[in-house]
Formats: sequence, C-alpha cells, structure tokens
Amino acid sequence: MRKDATANAAIEQISRRREKTLSTIVGEAIEEMIVSGELTAGDRINESALATRLGVSRGPIREACRRLEEAGLLESATNQGVFVREMSLEEARDLYEVRGVLSGLTGRLIVKKANDSEISGLLARVDEMESVAQANDFSTYYGLNLAFHRALIDAAANPALAHSYRSIANQLHLYRRRGLVQKGSLRVSNEEHRAIVDALQARDEDAAERAMRQHVANGWARMSASV
Repeated sequence: MRKDATANAAIEQISRRREKTLSTIVGEAIEEMIVSGELTAGDRINESALATRLGVSRGPIREACRRLEEAGLLESATNQGVFVREMSLEEARDLYEVRGVLSGLTGRLIVKKANDSEISGLLARVDEMESVAQANDFSTYYGLNLAFHRALIDAAANPALAHSYRSIANQLHLYRRRGLVQKGSLRVSNEEHRAIVDALQARDEDAAERAMRQHVANGWARMSASV
C-alpha cells in the first residue's frame, strides 16, 4: 500500500510539473498574441479554440489565464469568461510613470556595464528602424521597436530591473500601439532612440537617463493625445 501511495504521489507530481510547463508555454503564446495585436483589449479568450490550436487540454489554458490575470494582461468576469484586459487611461499613466523611472535607471546601467559592441548593436537597430520609419511601415516598426527596447534592458544586465520592466511593458501592449499611429510619429520616435544611443556612446550617465526618461514621457504624450 505504501509503495502504491508513493508511486501515485510521484505520478501526480510529474503530472503537475508537466501541466506547469504546458501552462507556461500556453501563457507565452497568449502574450505573443497580445503583443502582435491578434488579441486586443476586450477580446474573449476561447479556451476550446486555443486548446485545439496549441494541441493541449483546457487545463493548461486555464492555468495560463490565471497567471496572466495576475500579471495584469487578462481579467475574468463571473459567468462570462476571461477577456483581454481593457486598460483605462489612468492605469496606463500610472504604468508610464513607473516605466519612466525604470528607463532612466536602464540608461545609467548601460553606460556603466555595456561594452562598445553592445552599444554599436543598439545603433545598428536604430539605423534599421530609420528606413522603416521613413516608409511609415507601422507593423514592421512596432516589432523592431519592441526588439530595441528589449535590447536596452538586456544591455543593462540587471535581472531584477528586467523583470519589473517587462511586467510593465507587457501590460502596456494593451495600449501602446495607439501612441505610434499618429502621422510622423514613427520618425519622431526613432529620433528619440538615436538621442538615447548618442548618450550611451558618449558614456554620459546623466544624458542617458534624461534621454530614456524623455522618450517615455514623449511616448505617453503621444499615446494620451491619441485617445
């Protein structure tokens, strides 16, 4: 009896670990759908359709949704289901305020920690975005913009900062696309990116912090003006 109980406990533990792994994969897939714009604020999460599409049972879907609700990306409504969160302007503003502070710190840490090759890589990304911005190719620019900001966070080499920043950035995907749609805003956004890299290349901590925080403040201004 004891052997059976031990075996059953082990099987249950393995099952929970497998479920956890699957739910993580599912959660990442749902996040990507939100980032890409496939899922937008107010959309209902169709568990059956997602389970079929991803080749999993509905259990990992539910677990992933619970985690994403805790992360602020989804919200549940009693007897209605789970939906992509609809963020208010005030909530977005609060997140932008924190993002600005974290971005300033990111600039300082890059100056201290990043090597010349990493900063040159950031400049190459800005150059790539320049032609896309000139063509006003919003979809391509949006993806490159996300990659640029991820590269900034990676260059800061601070896992705690990265965790906090990405949590905020993920939530802001529910709102951020609006701030880049205005006419000419892609070019303006990339000019701000270039100012950031210029400060990083100069190894000027104060200028890097100012440029990073100003970019976030300007992003908020563009977004709030488009509402």
